Amino acid sequence: MLNSANLAQEVAKMAKKLPAFPTIVIQLLDMLRDESASLEVLARMARNDPIISANILAQANHVRRIHAQSDLTDSFVAASIIGVNRVRRIVVSTGMNRFVSSVPGGLFLFQHSLAVAIAAQELAALSGESQDLAYIAGMLHDVGQLGLNMLDERAFEKVYMDSIADGRLLLREAEVFGVDHCAVGAQLARYWNLPEEIYSAILNHHDEETVTCPLQAAICLSETIVRALDLPASPKNRVTLINQHAVTELGLDWSDPDMADVFDRCVTRFRLASQPQ
Repeated sequence: MLNSANLAQEVAKMAKKLPAFPTIVIQLLDMLRDESASLEVLARMARNDPIISANILAQANHVRRIHAQSDLTDSFVAASIIGVNRVRRIVVSTGMNRFVSSVPGGLFLFQHSLAVAIAAQELAALSGESQDLAYIAGMLHDVGQLGLNMLDERAFEKVYMDSIADGRLLLREAEVFGVDHCAVGAQLARYWNLPEEIYSAILNHHDEETVTCPLQAAICLSETIVRALDLPASPKNRVTLINQHAVTELGLDWSDPDMADVFDRCVTRFRLASQPQ
């Protein structure tokens, strides 16, 4: 059984069995703390990853083809065309999607994490918070479920299926494993030396009363939004409460037309991202 006394030690063992956390995402997080970091530095990072470079080239060449211009082969020139913000999103998306999708644990968990990441990024854009941090936190918010699944796949599957009827996932996890997936995921974030905001967002993403920071508020509300929108479709998707403190923290107004646009973009982006490549 996991508990507060052995959690750090047991999660460290668990982390070694998971795929390595993407180095390029760690580098990007470091860059986000340095406002002077240039597009050139970011493009140089991306050049070391062929998939990220290919995505940068593809987006830039899409723009050029609209204007009947020839395709580029230099990723730095391509990055300068699409801009630093889009390059950051490509780096984050590729690195995190590769990490989460490579771990056994089911297609639904990956798609749910993707939906929360998209919603969190949209809320961050609306409220003026970091979209990159929001996307990373969204992709990682349920990583603790992967850890519990690794400890005992059959026990976790039973806990997960039983919770569909009543939504008592966290309580059932704590009864069987000693702690819930929020605590395990937060400890994994600490093991990977991720920013404190991401740690807090993972730890409190199911807390419907608490707000610790804008990022945690965004992840908490994104959980609510994707369940309300049924992304991805599941009988487990239900909304009983909304963290009103999180709504206030982000300065959101559900009746604002911008919120309707956010919902539409979440649905459209999720469907596009979920299509087979």
